[in-house]
Amino acid sequence: MEAYPIMLSIKGKEAVVVGGGAIAYRKMIGLLQAGALVTVVSPELHEKVEQLYLESRIEWKKKEFEPPDILSAWVVIAATNSHVVNELIALSAENHQLINIVDNPEASNFHVPAKLTRGDLTISVATAGASPILAKAIRDELSLIYDESYRDYLQFLAEVREKIRHSTLDQAAKKQYLKEVTSDTFRQSNEKQQGIIKLLDGFVSEGTIRTKR
Repeated sequence: MEAYPIMLSIKGKEAVVVGGGAIAYRKMIGLLQAGALVTVVSPELHEKVEQLYLESRIEWKKKEFEPPDILSAWVVIAATNSHVVNELIALSAENHQLINIVDNPEASNFHVPAKLTRGDLTISVATAGASPILAKAIRDELSLIYDESYRDYLQFLAEVREKIRHSTLDQAAKKQYLKEVTSDTFRQSNEKQQGIIKLLDGFVSEGTIRTKR
């Protein structure tokens, strides 16, 4: 399957997960982390899903699936244990909706990759639904290379980029600094990071930018 990789902003968007089991729970967690407004449609809930409902993190329609249940959804995930119901969900979705059928990649128009996050760094691994297990294995291998130190490093890079953007440096110098700070030398040395931040401060007018740090 040919796919177009993309990062979606779904904060505040309606997402419907049909099915209340363990797989549905994992899908809900990802949606909630991205800020989606999640509704689950299922007669029963796994205890972890039920806990999300009790904490008012999701809405619950305690019923069997019907096509109107996904009418206003921006994202739809079919995660029931019934191929027949999942197929009905796929057939009920409109062309403008994003839909993922967990047991039928061919009926989906998007797939959820295995994801590794380190602050602002996101690494996704996808196999077009061929082998989610392999995708997760590769993700776990990458987690050993891109450890938690990248969380603070990405904050540093964001701060540098913002300072350079508002600096009086010429384009050549800007490119050189942006390239230089991505080296391992800067990732591994807080002293080097603070040094270049201080240096760049000399090229930025006071009060022109706001940073995360």
